[in-house]
Amino acid sequence: MNIVVCVKQVPDTDDIKWTKENNLDRSNMLSRINEQDEWAIDYAVSIKNKFKDVKISVISMGPMQVIDTLRYTLAKGADDAILLSDKFFSGSDTYVTAKILALGISKYLSGFDLILTGQMASDGDTAQTPVSLAQLLGIVDATNVVEIYNADKNNVLVSQKLGSVINMIEISTPCLVAVKNPCKEQTKPLIDDYIRAQDSHIKIIGSEDLSLDKEEIGIKGSPTMVYKAYRPEFVKDAVELKEDYIQQIVDFMVKVNE
Repeated sequence: MNIVVCVKQVPDTDDIKWTKENNLDRSNMLSRINEQDEWAIDYAVSIKNKFKDVKISVISMGPMQVIDTLRYTLAKGADDAILLSDKFFSGSDTYVTAKILALGISKYLSGFDLILTGQMASDGDTAQTPVSLAQLLGIVDATNVVEIYNADKNNVLVSQKLGSVINMIEISTPCLVAVKNPCKEQTKPLIDDYIRAQDSHIKIIGSEDLSLDKEEIGIKGSPTMVYKAYRPEFVKDAVELKEDYIQQIVDFMVKVNE
């Protein structure tokens, strides 16, 4: 069984700067693997631990510094990694990102049975790339997945949470699954795993390798224009509890969940 995991490197700092096009300025920025993508890696490794002949390939699009994130996924249990990196990719919106990923997967990882992704990235929260990728590859997808119960070369059984409803879905491979909950079996790399990952080869792919027109990628090729970018502000309400505090708590929780 061949599993492809799509990962993204996201900011690991509150000191975020923006470009004139309202995109994140990723130069000289502290970064880490997107949390939900790491959950996808854990699900892939858990499947690999249960079945024989499972290969995990990781693919990402971004600057050369993403190599550090890819080496981390190799330390967690992935078998190989591909980085799609080119200055002309910079500023790509979710659609163009999905298009570049789809071309990379089609050309270099075409024998996949299952693609795993996080539901969304912490630096965008759009959740558009996974579904766009599935559409471009012409495969079925399951999003908002909270658990993967079984996966083999023929079928994948997952639970999907939409609002307060949980659906059990069995889909045929090849397919894409976007996870929004952590895997129960989380992988923690050991020192030997990190050493092994440092010696592993990572394939670097550019726009010419994918035969992409420079006008169709990056900011120029992106149909989405970012009108405004800002940090969300979280305001917490304070509630003063008096004598009959138990009933106050009940009333407050009922109001919050309405």
